[in-house]
Amino acid sequence: MAETQVLYRLVVFDDLDDPQPVRDLFVEATGVHPTDAAQWVARVPGVWPRPLDEATTRRLLDGLFALEIAAEAWRSDKFPDLGTPRGVHAGSCEEGGFRVLGLRGEPTHWVPWDKFELVSAGLIDAADEFRDVSPPSWLSAINSGARLLLGRNPSRPRRARAHRVPRDPAPEVLLVRRDPRVTFRVVAGKMNYAYLGDRLRPSSAENFPIFLADLCARATSAYLTQPTRDMLDGDVTEEDVFLDSQALLDYSLHRLLWSWYRRDGKARSGETEA
Repeated sequence: MAETQVLYRLVVFDDLDDPQPVRDLFVEATGVHPTDAAQWVARVPGVWPRPLDEATTRRLLDGLFALEIAAEAWRSDKFPDLGTPRGVHAGSCEEGGFRVLGLRGEPTHWVPWDKFELVSAGLIDAADEFRDVSPPSWLSAINSGARLLLGRNPSRPRRARAHRVPRDPAPEVLLVRRDPRVTFRVVAGKMNYAYLGDRLRPSSAENFPIFLADLCARATSAYLTQPTRDMLDGDVTEEDVFLDSQALLDYSLHRLLWSWYRRDGKARSGETEA
């Protein structure tokens, strides 16, 4: 039986001062179209979307090393997966760990603080909402019904009759534990903050930063992403806003890989974690 070819996933960690040499490297090594390579390079740091054979992987790693760009490769069958995050609607930060409660208040998970290896918070973009200036009249409802009876589509309110209601990005945080690896998701507006007790505030917008600060103060062995640090400092930027929850999940996986890469590099050089 022929041996199955081993494939690899390539991860690039550094921002690019000059994307042109990196684009040329990927075009030459993988044969990808220059436009596709340029589009991916524009999103670096990140994970190359397709598995690569060993020879191509080595060629890319050597080229990136020559360009002084941090990168590494994982065997495809060993590449980590954060899985589907488990939503947390009620939880508490306690002295020994994080307790997750079920819909009826029953304990479902207990995570000691030293088991957390990543805290990744961000703001999830929300599309603006359009609302009618005034509700449709009874005559409009009759006309719509008549059009349906005639086999026509009902008339829709013109966009000009609606006004835009901006919606603020929604905060959420992903918590990754190890041994076993489980990912938890806490969405600011869907979390019960009763554990805060006397510190409880009227709105989730006020309670979420307190909860996030509790998490980060206790999970001292976890890697905190830059958006998490920005939210703790109350100094968020456009780079802390993600298109959707999947984008935050992809970013969190990349940052988890970076934290391992940095830890292993320090171990090799004899340094200790700060």
